Amino acid sequence: MAKISDIEVGQVIKDEFDQITRELLIKYADASGDTNPIHTRDDIAKKQGLKGVIAHGLFSFGFITKLFEDFLNGEREGNLIEVDVDMRGMVRCGDNLVTEAIVKKIEGNRVFLDVVQRTITPVEIRDSEGNLIEQFEAGERGYVTEKDREKGLVSTKDVDGGVLTYRERVATEGSAIFELNK
Repeated sequence: MAKISDIEVGQVIKDEFDQITRELLIKYADASGDTNPIHTRDDIAKKQGLKGVIAHGLFSFGFITKLFEDFLNGEREGNLIEVDVDMRGMVRCGDNLVTEAIVKKIEGNRVFLDVVQRTITPVEIRDSEGNLIEQFEAGERGYVTEKDREKGLVSTKDVDGGVLTYRERVATEGSAIFELNK
């Protein structure tokens, strides 16, 4: 049970989702009624200047509200009062979507949070000699640009089998308020 005494400024509430696929976006399009083909068809997305399909904005926003729903135990332990976010970057198939809410202030039973949603986009894995072991969709389609590199958004890390190159950037940021039951 979430109690106000268990929450402190600086605390991070976090969720990760790494199963964004075309099939999932098609299901979301059907369920939401938003059948804009830039979310489901690469050929149409390319005609619109994109390098491939992108997730619906409300698809990724749903992971923000889910974070709070999970934390509040389906609103049995409190209520989400407000979420105010700006969508800044595209979410694509193959991305790991990381949603974090950081407690900034507590007033009575109200908790004020900063919300940041980031995408971690795997590009490729290379062995110690630089040979390509695995290339992900982002590498195949050119999702990661020289501009991303110049901005310092592209990094590497050691993984099983080699070195992973990936991009990490902010997709959504803003704020939220929830209130715990007394």
